[in-house]
Amino acid sequence: MTYTAPGAATFVRKGGSLSSKITSELSLIDTELDTLAASDAAGLKVAKGTLKAGNANAFAFVWKNPEASKIIVTRVLINITTAGGTSSSVLDVGVVANATSTADTLIDGLNLNATGIFDNITDKGDDGKSRQVVDENGGTNDYITGKILDQNAAALVGKYYIFYTVI
Repeated sequence: MTYTAPGAATFVRKGGSLSSKITSELSLIDTELDTLAASDAAGLKVAKGTLKAGNANAFAFVWKNPEASKIIVTRVLINITTAGGTSSSVLDVGVVANATSTADTLIDGLNLNATGIFDNITDKGDDGKSRQVVDENGGTNDYITGKILDQNAAALVGKYYIFYTVI
């Protein structure tokens, strides 16, 4: 049996059904695309986590570089789905030496009483930067923290995403 789709190749049935042959070929294509995507994306990694509500000077998140090498952080996304609840509560995000330190080298003064998706490129504030090097796990500055400042953000709900490349 032969079948030619309009504008496509001709399929010749040689045992088995045409349907199973097409399904098999599509499965192989999917596998090849998955492999290609994995190899193309191997340089870019994404860490994600949940923002924690808290009082002023509490941490909305703390993330430690899990890699044995330095990394370049190219983007930090903050997705606030429920506002913090206090009009002057802000978030500073930066590269620091430990889980209890604060910096604003990625995002400076993000309003935690607004919902939406914010990042260190469009919403970096005065001191934030669009990219930062983070030391290897166990290095001098191997953490990124997001600290709630000025006022409480007791109702805060959302996620953070850290996009990075190992160097």
